[in-house]
Amino acid sequence: MDIELYDPPATPPRVPAHAVEAALDDARALTPATVHRTVALAVAHSTPSTAKLRLERLARVVMSTDSRITNPKDVWSADWSALPTEALEALDRGITSTWNSASTRNAMRDAVRAVIRESLNAGVLTYNEATPMLNAVRPEKLPRDEEKQSRGHISATRTEQVFQDLAADGTITARRDAALIAVLGGAGLRREEAVDVDLDHLDTDLESMVVTGKGGVVRDVPLAPGVRRAVRTWLKARGDDAGPLFNPMSKMKPRYALTGNRMSTNTVAQVVARRYGEDVTPHDLRRTFTGDLLDSGADLSVVSKILGHQNPATTAGYDRRGRAARRKAADKLDVPFADFHEES
Repeated sequence: MDIELYDPPATPPRVPAHAVEAALDDARALTPATVHRTVALAVAHSTPSTAKLRLERLARVVMSTDSRITNPKDVWSADWSALPTEALEALDRGITSTWNSASTRNAMRDAVRAVIRESLNAGVLTYNEATPMLNAVRPEKLPRDEEKQSRGHISATRTEQVFQDLAADGTITARRDAALIAVLGGAGLRREEAVDVDLDHLDTDLESMVVTGKGGVVRDVPLAPGVRRAVRTWLKARGDDAGPLFNPMSKMKPRYALTGNRMSTNTVAQVVARRYGEDVTPHDLRRTFTGDLLDSGADLSVVSKILGHQNPATTAGYDRRGRAARRKAADKLDVPFADFHEES
């Protein structure tokens, strides 16, 4: 696969979810038929959601850089260990010119770096070979923004209106979307985590669900009463067939849940945008959930565990109360300082 910065498309190309699914199945086969070993290594130990994101991003990076490459299969079947450093430098330039957000650019770079890292770990690349390749797609240093996560919170009245509109709709699709929004905004799940939840991950009384997060870390997430009601309403319409909790809908009317199929992360984003508006993302619901818990006085370490953050400092970044709240908290502290008597 020859890569250079060649007539990049105006907008980043999309990769079909079914193509990503097929590539992941092949990558994890005993002997992959089309996915090259270097790519298979990059997704071998990831959760399904992380692996799919990595495959999707890898293909999007290449196709956004070089418009002559239009088939994601060509990206996944390539021997990445044989790419010259110049090709990786072209990818880095393509990433820089395509995506406006520094955090998104770093996420795209990480998909490329994962292939190189795992090839190094497996002995496909030597240290001397891998080092210049990794340096070619080095992540940007992001300035610390203490108020970053406090932005993008959604007002309670706006969410209440969304649920009222869904209830008025009354269709099976609306019931699914209501349950999805309840899980994202009322349990704080990432969209990748939400689509990976199966029915057998829910306890009998729907009081909690088992969630597999980043790095394959499993946690038990408690469900608020409103979330339980939303999920229960969806299950009445969906049925109790085993499989993913959230499913795509049939194209045939009357619609029904395709219980053997799993909703894609792209569909989750589309559902949120359709119900809230284009200015809201699934992660905004997670931010709002975190902010609501912290506003209610919940302990930071408890909230961190619910969210699946390994470092509570990450959770603290979602705190929307800001500097004024920290100043107010400090003012409550009584330090018994005694004034000095000044000599006249």
